[in-house]
This record gives sequence, structure tokens and C-alpha cells, in this order.
Amino acid sequence: GGDIMTVNLVPLLQKAQNGDEEPLLELFFSFEPSIINHSRRYSKQVNKDCYQELAAQFIVAVQSFDIDKYLKE
Repeated sequence: GGDIMTVNLVPLLQKAQNGDEEPLLELFFSFEPSIINHSRRYSKQVNKDCYQELAAQFIVAVQSFDIDKYLKE
């Protein structure tokens, strides 16, 4: 299993994958600081295109995350 933070994400992931927007947003906002960091890697400003791309990829990753496989490890 993962660390405490990751373990707590599993119920949120399951709800988000069932189409519930609230847990999806909760997941997103808990990861947003690192998304912003990556969006600012090359300048002081947040690169909006980069931010949107990372946000979209994050949502795809949440929806396609294989929880069962993760829990078996």
C-alpha cells in the first residue's frame, strides 16, 4: 500500500470515477499546488496553457486510475 495520504485518496477516487464532481474537485485542489509548480517551471508566471493541459491530464488520470490494481500491491 501507499502512504497515508494516498490511502485516503481511494474513496475519493472511487466516487470521482462514478461521476461525482465534488470528490474530483477535492482531489484536484489537493494536487493543485504541484500542478501550479509545474506550470511555473520556466517562468515566474503560471503558464495558462500548461496549467489547463496539466489539469485536463489530471482529470483523465483520475478517471482511468486502476484502483483495484493499486490496492492489490
